[in-house]
Amino acid sequence: MTNSAEEHRWIIDSIEEFVASIEVDGGKMITVPQWVLPGGAREGQVLKVRHERPAKGQRSVLTIEIDEAGTAKALADSAAQVAKHARQGNDPGGDIKL
Repeated sequence: MTNSAEEHRWIIDSIEEFVASIEVDGGKMITVPQWVLPGGAREGQVLKVRHERPAKGQRSVLTIEIDEAGTAKALADSAAQVAKHARQGNDPGGDIKL
């Protein structure tokens, strides 16, 4: 019997009322019950997800773990993007005048 396995990257976008909104592989959004996530999982964390389906089997196995290194990299990338687009020194801010 051969296993079919897929790996995915989930990012927890939000957790509200025991439901988590998850970005899957940088694309579509899904919702899952909070109890599916590892204990202590919180918004902004990156998760490694492995999905296995035994050939001709009648089960599906998800392994979901918090990816600390992936989370740290995502936060650093986000901070760099914000810094890059921060207000320029010659921009006084305020309302746009037409």
